[in-house]
Amino acid sequence: MVNSSYIFWIFSAMILFISVSSQTLKLPVAKFSFNDKKDYDEISKRGVKLRGANFTDDRFGNPDHAIFLSGHEESYVNLGNFPALKLKTASISLWVKIYEKVWAGCGHRVNPVLVTKSTTENDFYESYAIYYTIEGENINTCSTRDSLKQISICSSQTFERFKWHHLVITYDDRFYTFYVDAKKESSVSKGYETKFLATDSVVLGTTANKKNNRYLMGAIDDVEFYDYVLTQAEVKNLNNEEDPNKNHIIFKRLMMIFVFGLFIFSIYSLVKYRFNLKLKKEKQKLEQENKLLETELKVNRASMSPHFLFNSLNALHNFILAEETNNASNYLIKFSKLIRKIIESNMYDSISLKLEIEMLEYYLEVENMRFKENIMYTFITDDSLSASSVHIPVMMLQPFVENAIWHGLLNKSGDKIITVSFSVCENKYLYCIIEDNGIGRKTGKSNLSGKKSLAIGFILQRLELLNKIHDLNCSLIIEDKPLNRGTIVKITLPILNKPL
Repeated sequence: MVNSSYIFWIFSAMILFISVSSQTLKLPVAKFSFNDKKDYDEISKRGVKLRGANFTDDRFGNPDHAIFLSGHEESYVNLGNFPALKLKTASISLWVKIYEKVWAGCGHRVNPVLVTKSTTENDFYESYAIYYTIEGENINTCSTRDSLKQISICSSQTFERFKWHHLVITYDDRFYTFYVDAKKESSVSKGYETKFLATDSVVLGTTANKKNNRYLMGAIDDVEFYDYVLTQAEVKNLNNEEDPNKNHIIFKRLMMIFVFGLFIFSIYSLVKYRFNLKLKKEKQKLEQENKLLETELKVNRASMSPHFLFNSLNALHNFILAEETNNASNYLIKFSKLIRKIIESNMYDSISLKLEIEMLEYYLEVENMRFKENIMYTFITDDSLSASSVHIPVMMLQPFVENAIWHGLLNKSGDKIITVSFSVCENKYLYCIIEDNGIGRKTGKSNLSGKKSLAIGFILQRLELLNKIHDLNCSLIIEDKPLNRGTIVKITLPILNKPL
């Protein structure tokens, strides 16, 4: 499972990154962002009047974060009439996207963006204003003292419609400056104090003038008033401002990614759980099959024991009849030790390599005496191998040694040799080689015992089950030497830390 503290620190780091990356801007004295349908000044909390205005997407694509005006006399915004909007020294920043030219109305062929009056007269009345000129297709700003003194600045480039543009005007008693998309269009000497009509409001999208009555079809956003003259660098910073909802969007996206990741992790965990459950059931089934096979092996061993016991006692009887007292005594001692080892090994599913070698030695000695054969045998182990600490599955080697005697060496004249060697492979396998110099499987094929073939079949089945249960790669290979000079059995067994 994922560590919960790890997730906590990841999200803490994300939140810290978001906080650090956020820029703290100098606050304006009045701000109309219209975000989330806000219809008030976010500094003073004064409400605005929305007349026939709708909310629309802003320049970042955030819904209901800008105002849309429809281009007629019943569609405009009244920002209000309070000191923060009528400053002697000020900067005004806003964003506008003009859709269509509005020819309806009377007077100068302009579409008003922002207007406030300095007089009740119908001409030369703008304290400050921004217009889109219909015929010139550019953006214009003006400020008027009276009929003798008016400042007007036009953009040098055609004002592209259907696109958001950033407009800034700055003024004091000396200069009047106009920026379009952070580019300074002009800075004009002013030489007078800006005056305001005390009864008039600041409006968007209408001239509110009987003689020059015009309207705007477009969107306006982030109208901000500052009580000082912005520098060009500050204007550029405003123009390059990032989405105010960026951090929220980033966090929202991170949460979506987290939820999606949690969903994927849950699905993965569920699939893994179902897979492990299925694997566990399959493993239990294989273990049950392995237990059943082990039981069959024990039954098979038990069925062989009376036959082996009868033959051994008969051999002992022959020694006694022949008055071979020493041989009878030796045979009885070795036989009793072998029977004891068989009984001990039959109680467990695994056996130490040391006990396995001892049992094979007793078996070979008993068979040597019973058949009066001179079978020479050798057990070889690696120097690094501790026979007492290595455990292997029980009854895996004796059938092959027995086959070597019965089907390879009894019918052979001359030296009769069995060599059994052990080595460790990959620290988890015991590699065993049982080699004899008998007559080989082809020559002795007709003498193969059905019971011994069955025992080898059980061994193959058990190796297959061990491979499946413990994800091992155990194997059995039986090869004939060239010219029928014997047989080599190569068997890879698992090293068991504890009995299966």
